[in-house]
Amino acid sequence: MYTFKETPFNFVTLAFLDSDLEREFQNDYFEKTLFQIRLALLFAAFLYSMFGILDGFVTPGIKQYTWFIRFFIVSPLLLVTFALTYTRYFRGLMRFLLFLAGFAGGAGIVVMIVIAPSPGNHLYYSGVLLCALFYFVFTPSFILASVLSWSLFAIYIFMVYFCSRISIPALLNNTSLFIAYNITGMVACYSFERYMRSDFLQRRIIHARTEELKRALLDVEMARGKAEELSQLDPLTGLFNRRQFFSVAEQELERNIRHHHCLSLIMLDIDHFKSINDTHGHCVGDTVLQEVGEKIRNTVRRSDTPCRYGGEEFAILLPETDSLAALMIGSRLQKVMEETIVETDKGPASITVSVGIATMQENAGAELDSLIEQADQALYVAKNAGRNQVRVWNPDLEIADTWRNAEKPPLTLQDESDRESCNGDNEWTR
Repeated sequence: MYTFKETPFNFVTLAFLDSDLEREFQNDYFEKTLFQIRLALLFAAFLYSMFGILDGFVTPGIKQYTWFIRFFIVSPLLLVTFALTYTRYFRGLMRFLLFLAGFAGGAGIVVMIVIAPSPGNHLYYSGVLLCALFYFVFTPSFILASVLSWSLFAIYIFMVYFCSRISIPALLNNTSLFIAYNITGMVACYSFERYMRSDFLQRRIIHARTEELKRALLDVEMARGKAEELSQLDPLTGLFNRRQFFSVAEQELERNIRHHHCLSLIMLDIDHFKSINDTHGHCVGDTVLQEVGEKIRNTVRRSDTPCRYGGEEFAILLPETDSLAALMIGSRLQKVMEETIVETDKGPASITVSVGIATMQENAGAELDSLIEQADQALYVAKNAGRNQVRVWNPDLEIADTWRNAEKPPLTLQDESDRESCNGDNEWTR
């Protein structure tokens, strides 16, 4: 990446040392100066033709020759070049066409000087200087403008010295003025193009810095989002952590109270987890926690919020779910865990869980702490009942039995009863 203290272009030609950068500048410069080129060609054709009116007064004896140069050679060439600017070929032929049109215009004036009798030949000299002015103002290149102006100077000296009757003092005066004019024009044109190149380089650097800043901000935002996501998750199980659980639970509680929906909570605890750690080691204990977390994630619905509540205890928030639907989910979790076996170097380790369930009914003014306490009480009863049990809290502490001991047979995913809830639209997803 270039800095402004560096000079990334040739001091004489102003071309960028990097060919790709030069090509990029030429494309940019072409787009910015195309309108100027078209305007210059139209203006030049107009002036070149309008001065033909003066030919009838200044050099009436040779007006047929001057008009032929103006109206049949130079002006048509300028208009054809203008028309070509609207074609796809102009970009590649631009320098050649501009040189041809500019040289033809200047050479035409020189021919008029040579064939015009005095004092008309002296009056046409201002036309030569006007052509040089056009070169330096409207030609989109310092090198091209310089080549055109000095080419015109060379043909002027040659033609006037060998073919004209201009006096030597007048020729010396015109020559000195032409040289000074060209040098002044070169300095102005050089400064302008150098400014344009510096401006292009500055815009390019700013654009590159802006893109780098955008990418850096995007990386920071992604890192922030990742960090925020990680701060919400338990690193071992991948479930929400306790802090995120309380944040979601408070929102769900407010929403369910506002819309008069049910809200259920499952508290799940791994049975005899301490003995698993003591028998198989903490690495196996971590594996058991990961296995339980995965089973929970694959068993609950997408709308549910499972989390690792602490140690070997898990909590699952069930929005818009009544106690019947919550009992079905809890029973399914208990059964899935019961069928799970973790292989260890000391033999297979079985997993069972105790489940406590509490539900906040419609229009019930409950708080989150109360809901958690009720689910904890149900879990405590399940533990005391021999573990590997599912219990539901009720106001009279009459704990419902598991689906295994219920009068009705267990429901399956295909049963329509699986979709029952407070508002009748719970769907089970695996």
